[in-house]
Amino acid sequence: MYPPIVSYGMSSSALRLCHRILKRAVFFILLFLPFVAMKAAAAERFYISIPGLTLSYVPLYYGQEKGFFSRDGLDLQILVVRGIVGVSSLMSGEIDVTCHAGSGFSAALRGLPLKIISVTRDRPIHELVIGSFASPTELKGKSIAVGSLEGTAAIMTRRILQAKGLDPQKDVTLLSMDTPARLQSLLTGKVAGAMMTPPSTYLALDQGFKVLGRGRDYMRYLQTGVVATDLHIKQKRERLTRFLSAWNRALKFYQENPELMIPYIQKRLGVKDASMAKRMYDDDAPFILPNGSLSADAAKEIVDIGREALRIKEPIATEKIFDFSLAGEAAR
Repeated sequence: MYPPIVSYGMSSSALRLCHRILKRAVFFILLFLPFVAMKAAAAERFYISIPGLTLSYVPLYYGQEKGFFSRDGLDLQILVVRGIVGVSSLMSGEIDVTCHAGSGFSAALRGLPLKIISVTRDRPIHELVIGSFASPTELKGKSIAVGSLEGTAAIMTRRILQAKGLDPQKDVTLLSMDTPARLQSLLTGKVAGAMMTPPSTYLALDQGFKVLGRGRDYMRYLQTGVVATDLHIKQKRERLTRFLSAWNRALKFYQENPELMIPYIQKRLGVKDASMAKRMYDDDAPFILPNGSLSADAAKEIVDIGREALRIKEPIATEKIFDFSLAGEAAR
């Protein structure tokens, strides 16, 4: 039954002892194998969709690699898809949650049975970057690049311009561009300003451009968050709570360990310059919300901004959009 032991001059008593040790080792291996198999089988597949591999999801990937989710019995599967695909996959039950917070938020405002169950950041990281103008009034008659003309970046741009004494409807022209085009248009002088996010912001500032206003100083909005269906919240509550618990641990680790996370940002995002990775981390980590919940005032402000963007006139109760009860359970 057991493999032969080569004695090499061992005494008969020593050989008997070796056989007893081997038998005992085999016994314990056979005894614990079922438990190991049960533990492996207990890890449930958990599907999550994200918009892309950006700084906001570095903690998610790190937590996946380091076993933060498997410790809570979840085999995390990360899918990178467009927002409309993420929301439709969520509604069809193909995935458990989506981090397409903006798309999920808009869908919930329009009446789909969805809830935002956790918010990671409630302040946008966008900044309005302009050329070397002596004063904001010199922007009159100029063009400013944003994303969607009705999106978050456009709302932020209008608020910043209003605060600087300009009429965004009359004094400037907003142009819709994707992120690379915004940076290129700013650098080449085709536009006078652009609403941008890191690392594009840093690249522009290093070329002598300046920040007219930071989005986070003028409004709250969903930068990142977790969205689930009402049905999943009802039927898979314990499973969602386990996910949020692991997600919170990953975020906390990210905040508390810059010496590990800055090199990981370089590795995951392909940032060659360590000083650039540090700038990205320093502009991100301090603004992560503890435990994923919003105050009542913050939730109302975000809902009102969403209604403004979608031109919804009727008031919408925050509890129709947010459900932070799971975040509260995960934080215990």
